[in-house]
Amino acid sequence: MTLTTPKLIDTTDDITAPWLEEVLCHAGHDTSIASIAVEPIGAGNVSDTVRVTIAYARPCPGAPDAVVVKLRPRDPDVHAHGLRSGAYHREIGAYVDISARDACRIPLKYWVAGDETTINLVMEDLSTSAVAGNQVQGATVEDATAVLTELASLHAEFHPMDTATAPEWMIRLSDVCDYWSDAAERGAREELTRFADDLPDDHLEAIRQAIELVRAWHLLPQEHLTFTHGDPRVDNVLFESVGGNRRAVLIDWQVTGLRNPMYDVGYFMSGSVDVAERRAHERRLITHYAETFAKKSAGYDEDTALRDYRVQLLSGLYITLAAIDVLPDTETVNTLILALLRRNCAAVVDWDSVAQVRALVGGTA
Repeated sequence: MTLTTPKLIDTTDDITAPWLEEVLCHAGHDTSIASIAVEPIGAGNVSDTVRVTIAYARPCPGAPDAVVVKLRPRDPDVHAHGLRSGAYHREIGAYVDISARDACRIPLKYWVAGDETTINLVMEDLSTSAVAGNQVQGATVEDATAVLTELASLHAEFHPMDTATAPEWMIRLSDVCDYWSDAAERGAREELTRFADDLPDDHLEAIRQAIELVRAWHLLPQEHLTFTHGDPRVDNVLFESVGGNRRAVLIDWQVTGLRNPMYDVGYFMSGSVDVAERRAHERRLITHYAETFAKKSAGYDEDTALRDYRVQLLSGLYITLAAIDVLPDTETVNTLILALLRRNCAAVVDWDSVAQVRALVGGTA
């Protein structure tokens, strides 16, 4: 078998049987493809994603019947957003680094290439073996356990990291402070009008107080830095059954960053788990996270995680407020946003997160 490095392609129209054959041969599958069928999938926020079904002229043991291909979007406005946000470079970096170290469960990578301007990602198709999370419905306790297992494995694998040596493509909170703070402030103003009758007074007050600290929160000194997903909502997770157990597959790595590990945990728990379920099982889940983390890396115990969790819970609320600023005012979007706000605010109130941040920036707790 002669290995040929697959060429970078631009759009889904460029996906051909010969190109995909080169991709699979490069991944170790010595095969010949007779034909392919391409079907669009996903919302395409900063990419065009398709499922490619394969018919082989010469099959090879282990070669996939279908793959998922993710490319830069053909829509010029969406592509411009991808360029500004650095999404392509981060997702490429995530798939390369995580796959190299088997850090957590992600779709199997057959091929990934590109740079800051484009991405070619060919990966495992899990459409018949896994189910996608539902953000409005939320995650079960079993789902949450599976997600925290993978997050702990990821975080511990790369812990500790520091600003000087971490890859440049990773987001630093201080670098994006103005962008996300501006969006969150605009979203908060809109939220206090659009959803004023849908949230209890203590939730509305939590939003008012939290938004006063959004810039200070982004600029807090960071400890225990590591590789974080950055957007671990339950609808960025696929769930598969392995030996009768639930396992999470983490997808969409476009906002990966150098952050405290509880950024991911607080974001997920406060946005994706039903309030009553979170309150009933939160401590046990964080214990599970800390124990899983400790199997790979020392130096981040449960007490430290709980302290950081109280502060990092605000990650979910701030991103939800920013989403109000950028997403359209439709019934579907508002149903999603309201589900997130109710969970985010309840967690921030439960843990008195605003007071903790005030104390950290020199105010009164």
